[in-house]
Amino acid sequence: MAFFNQNSFTIAAAASLLALAAFLLRDGVRGSDLMALGALALGLGLAFLLLNPGASTLTEAEVVQARIGAGVPVLLAFQSVY
Repeated sequence: MAFFNQNSFTIAAAASLLALAAFLLRDGVRGSDLMALGALALGLGLAFLLLNPGASTLTEAEVVQARIGAGVPVLLAFQSVY
């Protein structure tokens, strides 16, 4: 699925914020509307920070094999620019 990539969450979050802003602010600006937009923006920002994968700390194949052999769950993700 080439459509879903590392930018999908960011695009979906921006679209959600714009859609909610258009829906809530159609009758004018109210305090509760701004609080709802702020809460959604904060929630999406926290989700992005928590779910954003970072660089792996396991760089040696022997360490990964030792962890797998010890029964420790290891998530392997392979990436390529091609």
